Amino acid sequence: MSKKFRDSLFILFILFFLIGTILISLYASGYEISLTWPPKSNRLLIKTGMIIVDSSPSEANIFLNGRQTTNFSLNPWDVSYLSTPAKIRSVTPGEYDLRLERPGYWPLTKHVRVYPGQTNFLEDLNLFRNNLPLLITSTPEGTLTLSPNHRYLYASSEQKIITLNNGLVNSLTTTSSAPATWLNNTDELLQDGKLLSPINSAIKDYQKLIGTEAANWYYDENNNRLYYQNANSLGYLDTNQKNGTLVLSGDTYLTYEARDDQLFVVTKDQGKTILRKYSLAQRQLEQEINLPSVGSYKFVSAGYHFLTLYDEQNQTLYLINPADINNKIVTLNKVVSWNWIDDNTLLYNNNWEIYRLDMDLNANILITRVGEAISSLAWNSKKNYLIFSTTKSLNALDLVTGNITKIFQTEKISSPVLNEKSDMLYFWAKVGQQEGIYSLLLQ
Repeated sequence: MSKKFRDSLFILFILFFLIGTILISLYASGYEISLTWPPKSNRLLIKTGMIIVDSSPSEANIFLNGRQTTNFSLNPWDVSYLSTPAKIRSVTPGEYDLRLERPGYWPLTKHVRVYPGQTNFLEDLNLFRNNLPLLITSTPEGTLTLSPNHRYLYASSEQKIITLNNGLVNSLTTTSSAPATWLNNTDELLQDGKLLSPINSAIKDYQKLIGTEAANWYYDENNNRLYYQNANSLGYLDTNQKNGTLVLSGDTYLTYEARDDQLFVVTKDQGKTILRKYSLAQRQLEQEINLPSVGSYKFVSAGYHFLTLYDEQNQTLYLINPADINNKIVTLNKVVSWNWIDDNTLLYNNNWEIYRLDMDLNANILITRVGEAISSLAWNSKKNYLIFSTTKSLNALDLVTGNITKIFQTEKISSPVLNEKSDMLYFWAKVGQQEGIYSLLLQ
């Protein structure tokens, strides 16, 4: 080998080293060389962007504009694909369709715009399982209610209590058709003056102490007071002392809600519909406001800061400050269903739209609009998604991305409730010829 050839080879290696170093340095600094023809001096070097993406569950394959993304490697034969969580580096500025795929899950697509030198954060993206629901028990259509501790499910149509960890179905012995509500601090169900235990089927019958004419029962767990309505009177029973107290009488009471030492009552008085606030300690009227005379009113969603009064006849929801019922009542029209996120944030829907109402900021924000009539909402506070149902489908809406995934469709669906501890959805449905309560694992 001649000296001239050796010198040329040495210079060639130096050139390759310098060019490689420059290219790697440019890549590390977030630049790429444009290979377009004809070349343009102002577009020869392009400042790239980055996408950081994460999903729940993780290990989802990542595609940009239909092409699976790979890790950077100097070895062209060493190809490894990216999966969440991941950083997609050196992305040429522009618009992309990012798609996540994981076996056994519905794919997720998100439109992304990448800007030079900037990072897009797509985190906490929810993927939902692509599977079929399991039948828990056959039953006619009715309302499902989940206990606050997420252990039990009450089905109103045949008055069944389902223990969720083992699927055990317990039929109640009561014959009442009155609505039932779960207590917050115990595993008991209140129905028509009786406290029913799903554990041992024990019944505490307070109706015997008051009489069978009593109705519209409400349990104030903070004070151990069991409120009831008896003809044109309202009273309560101290469940510790087993003695009754008359609170109000003489008017037509449409609905009420007790809060510690305050009682809120909607009454009919000389053709007017009036919301009144009473002090239980002083037995005095403190405030009152007029409501529209035509309506079917009911206090709902107890346990949050604002009073929630629903006019079922006109589909109107009133949000009322209990400290001052005359101050800035929020009125929402054409409301079908709703869900409190916290004391000051409400998710609600009309037939076609879902909104988020921020009471602190006085902001009413449209989340999405769909082409089917929405019948109900179920909110997962831990993972920031909600389930909305139509008469024939269940849909998951990711509040981070705005993506909607249709997770199940059948002939008829109603009353979905979400166990956010286990990501399990329960609902009544007619699937083929089988009517009953089903469960569907979401994640």
